[in-house]
Amino acid sequence: MRRPARSTIFIATALLASACGKPVASAAKPAEEIRGADLFISCAEIFKPGKNIDAKKAATACHDIDGRVLTPQYMRCVDGRNLYRIDATMSETPGWGFTNGKFTASDDLENDPAVADAMSECRH
Repeated sequence: MRRPARSTIFIATALLASACGKPVASAAKPAEEIRGADLFISCAEIFKPGKNIDAKKAATACHDIDGRVLTPQYMRCVDGRNLYRIDATMSETPGWGFTNGKFTASDDLENDPAVADAMSECRH
């Protein structure tokens, strides 16, 4: 078996050392610059009037209208569904809805009789 010349070994070692010594270029943002909008779908997209509320998407974090990460709040119903109330900080179109049911827009979640009925249905 023939041995490689010393100059070949030296060149290979020099190339390897120079390649390992260079930092890898990255297009990733530093952690302090990452916003919820960069990582998560918008709450307004998950909770859209007339659209069914997808159970998996609704159960994860989303970003609000300012790009902050939020976990949608819900009431666990006796029948196993969740009742979501999405306010104006989470979406430009606030409203409510049950898991796998249609999301309904509401301008006044506190005084909307349909929301009160849904909460009563959820508890009984």
